[in-house]
Amino acid sequence: MGAPTLSVLLISWNTREQTRQCLESLAATAPADLDYEVVAVDNASSDGSADMLADQPRVRLIRNSHNTGFAAAVNQAYRRSTGQLVLLLNSDIRFHPGALSRMVDHLRDRPDVAGVSPLYLNPDGTFQQHYVQQPSFAASIALVTALRRVPGFRQALHRFQMRGEDFSRPRQLASGSCMLLRRSVLGRQTIFDETFPVYWNDAILARQLQQAGHQLWMLPDAVVTHSRGASCRLLGPAIRFRHLLGSMVGYLRTTQPRHRMAVFQAVLLVDHLVKRLFGRHVQLGMADLLAALRGDVGPLPDGDTRDWVVLFSRNRWSVERHQTELELLATGQRLLFVDPPGRRPRWRCEMTPIGSTAWRAVAPTALPLGDALPPVNWINRRFAAGALRRWLDRQAGARLLRLDDERARPVLGRLGEDEVLPTVAPRPMQGSRRG
Repeated sequence: MGAPTLSVLLISWNTREQTRQCLESLAATAPADLDYEVVAVDNASSDGSADMLADQPRVRLIRNSHNTGFAAAVNQAYRRSTGQLVLLLNSDIRFHPGALSRMVDHLRDRPDVAGVSPLYLNPDGTFQQHYVQQPSFAASIALVTALRRVPGFRQALHRFQMRGEDFSRPRQLASGSCMLLRRSVLGRQTIFDETFPVYWNDAILARQLQQAGHQLWMLPDAVVTHSRGASCRLLGPAIRFRHLLGSMVGYLRTTQPRHRMAVFQAVLLVDHLVKRLFGRHVQLGMADLLAALRGDVGPLPDGDTRDWVVLFSRNRWSVERHQTELELLATGQRLLFVDPPGRRPRWRCEMTPIGSTAWRAVAPTALPLGDALPPVNWINRRFAAGALRRWLDRQAGARLLRLDDERARPVLGRLGEDEVLPTVAPRPMQGSRRG
């Protein structure tokens, strides 16, 4: 049997349902005469993704024993693939009818074009601005510091993000989320530089191809829906930002002179210290920040990546009182129950596991009288939110915030939450009276 025309390289990490939908849309919209294979690499998912992939037709599955990162997994899949065309495909992509055939036909009709990407839509059907240019030095600083608010840096960032650009016509752009490439323009063993395990690897690839004289195009009549960040959000904010910043340092080392790297590192340090001075949240501690500024992205998480449902309640934890919350947990979620502030100050944050699906947090209290007085409550809740965020920043998984106590509203926006959930009516304890 000869080599297929197309090899689809699909990387999976705890996105079982998105991956299933991606494969279903691929099968439903692929041209009948297109011979293709899917080479999937599962990076030690804990949500059953690998077993789901093993049951899919056309899929050749590679199971990793640990999370190797996106770039290394793509290279694994590439070495197992044989197609003349190679499709880099994120698991959170869903094809619209005709999208894949339009991309394949463009490469067949234009031998001078090395790769094509589609137009992206958000899940609600609105246009998604997912394309960026190669960043200038000013845009790189603006992307990760408060200087984005300064006019010159803000304009550089907007140019990098291509705000207000016309995407209704084909133009020379590239996006690694869904990119169809000719094998002939790629290396024999690798596509991505594995020193960029999560971020900036597609920017390095696009830069290398463009420097070699290859054209990469965006086709507005090839349309996909992109959920964006389905796997990356599971990293948690601190791990995610260290990878983003550390890989950016690596990228800048390949594009900027040494003196500019020193300026970049100095600006990041000053930005961090000023934020700490004024009590603003910083995404990394000093040790992690210094490591990222050296280009050290740190390890990738393995194991439990379930979402956190962070519950602020008016009552202290008890199994009987909060059985409803435990029953409402979806598969793939963990509950972090936060006790209300105590009446006496305490400076330590205690985290206690409750079985395999819940944790109890006794957060620190800055001032006496707990949450009895509104100003005291505001301070205590903000103080507690800071401690909880520092703990959550070291954990993988998205954060879903639920406030069953209106007095806990000062924590909104302080946990780096991905979503705010509706409240749940508490179940009254047997024999208790509610007035």
